Amino acid sequence: MLHIEDPTGSASGEEDVVRRVDHFLREHGKCSVSTVANTIFPAALDRGDGIEALTERYLEVYERRMHRQGEWGRYFQRMVAWPAGGGRGAGTINQLAENIATLGAMRRGEAKFFGNVTEIALFDPARDLRKKMNRQCLSFVELKPERNGEAWHLNMMAVYRNHYYVQRTLGNLIGLGRLLRFIANATGFDVGTLTIQSTHACLDPDLPRTAVVNLIAACGGPAGPGTDLVAA
Repeated sequence: MLHIEDPTGSASGEEDVVRRVDHFLREHGKCSVSTVANTIFPAALDRGDGIEALTERYLEVYERRMHRQGEWGRYFQRMVAWPAGGGRGAGTINQLAENIATLGAMRRGEAKFFGNVTEIALFDPARDLRKKMNRQCLSFVELKPERNGEAWHLNMMAVYRNHYYVQRTLGNLIGLGRLLRFIANATGFDVGTLTIQSTHACLDPDLPRTAVVNLIAACGGPAGPGTDLVAA
């Protein structure tokens, strides 16, 4: 479990850590921090004009490029264009738009407040269940609104089936934080907390262990012969 009180804030020195990790990943032939973050929220396409406009721009790019990349990298596509039931021609469901509408109505007092009805599905049995390799790692996102007097906060919990902590975690944290901020801004909530539950997590087995230890130490983390570097 990883819990972050301020998922969109930035403390002193954090930008240096992001640059260092990004350089390390590129040096070892892995996806950059920004590439991982953009699979969850394509920040460069956001113009501040709402979820429908963002969805339209994203799907245009997706049709031109992303369909050639296989299943990896499609998280945002699943959020905004989930296949509707009813077979071919049934269309798609924009999960983000539906959740934004629900949360916005609650925040404006136009609907009863519920703290447990807004969620985003990423795991799709039709596409993922039979695959043993290259499946989606992010399975589910819960949006948890809370109100305390005049304070209204939107919290997020993300469940990962599997998590490579060096290759993916930093980019995932940035992407999820941006997604949370986008939804909060669109609905009138303040950004709350971010919690990640990784039901299986490890240091990347295809990265040199010594290089990983040195990276963690350079970023201000624990290091040394006695350090336990495997997340359970």
